[in-house]
Amino acid sequence: MKNIVTIGGGTGTFVVLSGLRRIPGVALSAIVTSADDGGSTGHLRDAYGFLPAGDARQALVALAEDGNVLRDLFAYRFEKSDVKGHNLGNLFLTALTDLLGSDAAALEEASRILRVCGTVIPATEEATTLVAKLADGSVLKNERLIDDHAQGRARIEELALEKNAALSPAAKDAIEEADLIVLGPGDLYTSSIAALLPDGMKEAVQASRARLVYVGNLFTKAGQTEGYTARDHVREIARYAGREPDVIILNDNGLSKEVLEKYAAEGEYPPVDDFLPTDARVRRLPLVSVYVVPAVENDPLPRSLIRHDPAKLAAALSKLL
Repeated sequence: MKNIVTIGGGTGTFVVLSGLRRIPGVALSAIVTSADDGGSTGHLRDAYGFLPAGDARQALVALAEDGNVLRDLFAYRFEKSDVKGHNLGNLFLTALTDLLGSDAAALEEASRILRVCGTVIPATEEATTLVAKLADGSVLKNERLIDDHAQGRARIEELALEKNAALSPAAKDAIEEADLIVLGPGDLYTSSIAALLPDGMKEAVQASRARLVYVGNLFTKAGQTEGYTARDHVREIARYAGREPDVIILNDNGLSKEVLEKYAAEGEYPPVDDFLPTDARVRRLPLVSVYVVPAVENDPLPRSLIRHDPAKLAAALSKLL
């Protein structure tokens, strides 16, 4: 049995887990960021003060057993009345936490109900708040502000947590036992790096015997990684993880003109692959899904139209075990 740990959040982690759960002989652990404060998750976090549910919910759905109607219910988003914009999974996890008295107990019970093939672990045991210092001297507080598609905004010079928060013991144990650690794809700062910020995370990743893999993003993000090359993304990952990735997986199949134009209109482009052809760490593979993700009505947050193909990613990662 090989142990694979993903670190991050959002749709990127969802895609990776959706593929990895189909690999036999693998034990999966998903360490998710505790800093999400946007959309439905943000409203519930403000109201109840619990750990943000959104990233944990997406990981649970990705790992849930096929054919389980609750898997679809967890992903259901309300479109009317006072609950418009809320996700049923977020509401469910919030209610479980309130009933059972802890976020850990809620995740354990939700995992049992959904019959997940893996473990979902919060990076910290308390909700955290992101703070970004920009190159122009300004400061952005809260994940939802840092995540804005603000074209032309100054580069992020440093990302940190507003208050120190320790790496959860369960996350530390998972990293120590890992054979493979996967970072990305996902928003570089608000998903991938956000999950690396708890006290003790860098040290745990540095000490791990696991191979560290970074899956590169398909596009840059306006206001966060405008103009970043593939090497720029990896440089930032290494800076916060405390070590260089052992393997870097990049997409090398083309995207349609229509898709490229849609992203370009938002100031977003495929990162330039500026690694040398002789860099043995880099795997260039056709990884894009042929399926264009439709927009979800009443979703308060912007989502990616184009994503990695879960099966193709899983095939690439399985060869590293």
